[in-house]
Amino acid sequence: MKTLEDIRQRCVIQDGHWLWRGSLRPDGRPNIWAPDYTKGGMQTQCGPRAVWHCSTERPIPPNYRAYGTCDERTRCNPAHVRCTSEPDYGRWLAEQGVYKGKTNRILANRAISRARSKLTPALIAEIQASPETGVALAARLNMGTSTISKARRGESTAFAGGAAGFFAGLVPANDAGKARA
Repeated sequence: MKTLEDIRQRCVIQDGHWLWRGSLRPDGRPNIWAPDYTKGGMQTQCGPRAVWHCSTERPIPPNYRAYGTCDERTRCNPAHVRCTSEPDYGRWLAEQGVYKGKTNRILANRAISRARSKLTPALIAEIQASPETGVALAARLNMGTSTISKARRGESTAFAGGAAGFFAGLVPANDAGKARA
């Protein structure tokens, strides 16, 4: 594909979407051979990136990303492609709620929280068994009093529901009864 018209010719047009009929990547996005103004020459690229290059004939700036704004994975319509900075892309994802409630993202974020946490399951057990006051424990362990209080109540966000299992907490508390019914 050398031009946007070449890309359009390989698409089925439905409801304003240009749906790619060619090669797809393993994640379902288009795999398009097109000019790459960022790296130079012709390259195999994902659909939004190829469409951006063909429609603007400019390189994608460093720390910017070309992405599709509609729900169609095989989109190639330039009206559905944006190129913004990584932070703006992250804000757009948050506004759209793209990853909200996705189990793999929840588990990944929990793993990150556990890695950053000063608490460990053994330390939580020590805090819960200690006769010391929360203030004394906080001073001895060099932690905040709210962290100590949450650990004592079993509300540590990094190790929530310790004995309840790996997937504990994925269903919101107010919906737990509805899920079983």
